[in-house]
Amino acid sequence: METHIREGIKFVPSYPAAVAMQLKRLQWAGARFLFISSLTIGITTVVGLYLFSPLFSYWFLGTFRFWKFARMAPRFIVYAYAGAYHFLKKDFSPSIPFTAPPMRSPDLSLVQINPEWRYGESCTDCGMCCRKIKCPLQEEETARCMAYDSFFWRYFNCGRYPSSQAEIDRYECPKWLIRPRSK
Repeated sequence: METHIREGIKFVPSYPAAVAMQLKRLQWAGARFLFISSLTIGITTVVGLYLFSPLFSYWFLGTFRFWKFARMAPRFIVYAYAGAYHFLKKDFSPSIPFTAPPMRSPDLSLVQINPEWRYGESCTDCGMCCRKIKCPLQEEETARCMAYDSFFWRYFNCGRYPSSQAEIDRYECPKWLIRPRSK
């Protein structure tokens, strides 16, 4: 009987890799769904923007201390309503599948750094992409992104930018080129 108990203790269920990947995709989709749902509730109720302030502060800026950024609230609110308007008009539609993994940089099998780019791997203070969309997360003085490596950065467009020539053209990005396709 003691051997059966020992065998039971050693039992560790092993999931096939496919199941583990599906669980990860479900986690990524759930995180995006929670974010978009909270943002939708906030925009439609207005009061929700204030109730969810600690979450929004964490998702966009990496800290729950929303009061540090209270002066930015009007810019965020206007930007949120403008984004919702463009989404409803079908001018803007996020191109990221809910189940896509979060990313900290673009897919280097698709893009490469322009040889004329002098700043190495960093975007430095370029900010062309942010200025084009008037992003409220770009610091006006330094052009740096306050959301760098936050939840929003990794789970949405910023962390995976660029993924197509159309994106590079739209934002007039001097850093990235689409990799030539091998024949």
